Order: sequence, then C-alpha cells, then structure tokens
Amino acid sequence: MIQNTFLLRHVLLNIIALVIIGLGASIAPLDFSVNVAFPAISEAFSLPTKSILWIPFSYVLTYGVLVIGFGALGDRLGHLRVFRAGLILAIIALSLCALAPSYPWLIAARVLQGIAMALTLSCAPAIVTFLYDETQRTRALSLYGSMTAIASVAAPLIGGVMIAWMDWPGVYWFRVPIAIIALALLPLLNQQLTANLRHRSVAAVQTKPSTLRLLFHTCHQDQRFLWINIVSAVLQLSTFSVPLLVPYYLSTIAAWPSQQIGIVLGSWAIGTLLGSMLTGLVSKRWRSNAIACAAAWLCTCGLLCVMLWSETPNWSLIFFSMLLHGLGLGMFQVAYADWIVASLPRQARGVAGGITVFTRTVGVVSGAMFWLWVLQLAEPSSTPEALLPKQIFMSGFQNVFLCAAGLIAICLVLTALFTKLWRDLPQEHRNN
Repeated sequence: MIQNTFLLRHVLLNIIALVIIGLGASIAPLDFSVNVAFPAISEAFSLPTKSILWIPFSYVLTYGVLVIGFGALGDRLGHLRVFRAGLILAIIALSLCALAPSYPWLIAARVLQGIAMALTLSCAPAIVTFLYDETQRTRALSLYGSMTAIASVAAPLIGGVMIAWMDWPGVYWFRVPIAIIALALLPLLNQQLTANLRHRSVAAVQTKPSTLRLLFHTCHQDQRFLWINIVSAVLQLSTFSVPLLVPYYLSTIAAWPSQQIGIVLGSWAIGTLLGSMLTGLVSKRWRSNAIACAAAWLCTCGLLCVMLWSETPNWSLIFFSMLLHGLGLGMFQVAYADWIVASLPRQARGVAGGITVFTRTVGVVSGAMFWLWVLQLAEPSSTPEALLPKQIFMSGFQNVFLCAAGLIAICLVLTALFTKLWRDLPQEHRNN
C-alpha cells in the first residue's frame, strides 16, 4: 500500500513537471500566431511585403545559431537554471515586441526573443527525458512533442482572436502571462528532480568534452549520427513548402477566407499531434530508425498528395494531404529526437536538444529561400495571353511539391543504399 502510494505520487509529480515544462516551451510554437499578424504589422509600419520576412528570419536565425551552445551551457550549469533564464528573458522580449514603436525596434526585440527561445528550447527536452526512466525515454519525448503540437494547433486560432481584440501586439501579449505562469510554477517541480539535474550537470563539467569535440567524436564513431541529421535537415527543408505555399494556394486559387485557411493549417498541426502520440505507442515494437524511415515516407506521400491539388479545390484531398503529411512529420520529429538523445551521453542532453532545433532551423531557412525560387522558375519571361495567372501559379506550385517529395525520397534511397542508417541500431537506441 505504501509502495503504491509512493509510485502514484511519483507519477503525479512527473505529470505536473511535464505540464510546467511544456507550458514554458509552448511559447515557441505559439509564435506561429505571428504569421496571422503579418498583414496588420505591414499596415502598422507601412512596410513593403518583402520586408516582413525579417520578422521570422531575425527570430529563427537567432535561436538556430545559439541553440546548440545554450544546450551545452545547460549541460554544464543546469538545465533548469538555463530554462528559467529563458522564461525571464522571454517575458521581457515579448513585452518589448508588443510595445515596439517602430519596425527596427520590433526586429531588435525579435532577436532578443530568439535568444530567449534558444535558452528554453535547448534545455526543455533534456529536462523531460530526466523525468522518466531511460526505458521510457521515447514516451517522454512523445508527450513533450504532443504538447508542442497542441500549441501549434492553437496558435493560429488564438492569433486571430488576439488581433481582433488588441491588434497585432496581441500575438505577443498573450504569451507573456503564459511565460509568467510557467516561471511561477517552476518551484513546484519535484525537489529530487531538481537536485538530480543539478548534480548531473555539475558532475558533467569535469567529464564532458567540448561540444565540437563531442560532436566530431560521435560522428566518427557512428556515421549514422551524421546521416540522420542530414535527413532531418532535408525533411524540414521539404516540409517548409507546406506552411510557405499552401496559404497562397488557399487564398488565390481556392479564394477561401482566413478562417478556412486557419482550419486547414490546423488540420496539419493535428496530424503532427497524432504522429507524436503514435510514436510513443509504437516505440515498444519499432526501433527509432524504423519509425523515422516510415515517417519520412509518409511525409513524402503527403507532399505528393499536395502536388495533386488542382485549380478546382477538393476538400477531401486537401485535408487528407495535410493530415498525412502532419502525421509523418510528428512521428519523425519524436523518433529523430529520441535517436539523437540516445546517441549522445546523458550529460549532453542539452546539446542533443539543441541539435534537433538546429537541423529544423537549417531546413526552414533554406526552404524559405529555395521554394520561392523554384516557384518563380514557373513564371515565363513573357507571359502568353492564353496562360492565366492561376495556371502559372499552379504550375510552380506543383513543381515545388514534386521537388519537395523527390528530395526526401532521393535522400531515403541513397541512405538506404550507401549507409547503414536504417539497419539495426545499438542497444541504447532501443526502449524495451
């Protein structure tokens, strides 16, 4: 009876800790709400359309560059300490964004927000994995991935409401109380967990090699570590074609209002949520590399389905495509994170979390530039009178998604033929 009570208390404390960490980390995927505010921001500061790109770029590039370094800092100083610093800085940065009197001010505040997100995102997965036994590592990452996916589903909906209520600053203001609540709840974390994390981090200072040396050594010892990161970057590059171009299709070809566009993007996020949850269920039977491989092929099929969209919108095909791709993306992200965590020492969990964010950033930034270029290739230098603007867009749109699906497929085939990436993994990658 006493043992059962102790186990129940331990489980409840872990759930509370997971919710608190997930709440703090959710301010990052909730930034998807800023996309909804782009027109309002452009109007407020009298900006040309191209200038709005600096809002996502200044933010994404900042945390992408810093996230691995901050993960290493968390391994040395303590993950909770770095995570707490990120929440404090996020409160300041989000407030400065909302109060920005000029566009340069807003961009500077976005850079500060990127620093805050690098602090939180690098250490949140590490904390989550230490909540559970090592055999439950994939399940822990699946729960964490599900929470961030829920935030992604809610982001465009909340963003629309906040813009209607407070104009564009609302997409920043609503996250300030979320960060404050998460910061206030951090003391509720299991004291034993806090002590264990601090002990591991302090002990690691004397034993952990430098981050670059660790990564070079890991790649040298197991080339699959390098290849899975390359696959992740390619998949994220291809995936970014969805949030980049699908809204343009829905607004120009389908002529749907913003509410319906939000629903379609929400279905994509729901697919990601389901994929994250499914990975936790199948991880007992499948290795992480098998899940990642299957998930990448699901992403490929989803992109091919998007390529089949025509000038006459098909609701069923649209939602099926988005759900299928989202499902594959959710599965891959959890399996990939589990793979990276298992490949590095336990005292380098912060670095592992930073790597997963870094490869996603590389894919997003590359995709933002590459897919617009591919889309423009479909535009002829002199437009024939018989060729309508919708036909020109659809030609480029279909080329983009054929190319996006082809990149993932080629990457998967090449790694299957010339590497051992998808073969049996060492015992530490298994969760039995």
